[in-house]
Amino acid sequence: MEFLWDENNISHIRKHGVSPDLAERVFWVGCRSIAPTRFHHRWVIEAEVDGRNYRLVFDRSREDIIYPVACFPL
Repeated sequence: MEFLWDENNISHIRKHGVSPDLAERVFWVGCRSIAPTRFHHRWVIEAEVDGRNYRLVFDRSREDIIYPVACFPL
């Protein structure tokens, strides 16, 4: 599994005070609780990392690629 980072998703999550490393940790901590969204290929994970709850929205249009769309504290 590979995370795909580009200028768009990095700058978006940084607006919420989240780094790519933290977003990836949210994914791995919460990967057992993946829920679909109303958008095709979009999924949501909520997980606690370092004592704080986060929501990660990601695109998985390819089986082996995770494209984080948003990640923010709850």
